Amino acid sequence: MDLSDKNQLPQKNRHYSDSFRYAFEGVKTTFQEERNMRTHALAGVIALLLGLFLSLSIAEWLWIVLSSFLVFVMEILNTVIENLVDLVTKEYHPLAKKVKDMAAGAVLSTTIFAVVTGLLIFAPKIIQLFF
Repeated sequence: MDLSDKNQLPQKNRHYSDSFRYAFEGVKTTFQEERNMRTHALAGVIALLLGLFLSLSIAEWLWIVLSSFLVFVMEILNTVIENLVDLVTKEYHPLAKKVKDMAAGAVLSTTIFAVVTGLLIFAPKIIQLFF
């Protein structure tokens, strides 16, 4: 592509509807292509159902929703990073592995945060049901 011709340059989305459409397409693609995203979504649905059953307070809901969405966002970013690395090199490179491992580590760290948050909120309520 000849960048001197301004007609060939990528253009910003002209309408908000285009921006939303492309964003939803990105989320949809992540769900379709990433097994871990589907697993995180299932965990989020379980947390939602458990929260409804246990009648969480507004503050507890905020923590559950925040942690769930943080995991989703980190999984999307991890997928972006993995795809970019694969775009740059198809061959094994130690730096490419390092970047992918670090991105996966960010998802793992966020998932641990979500699990700890869930335990702090749900465990006392579940224990109270049985004792």
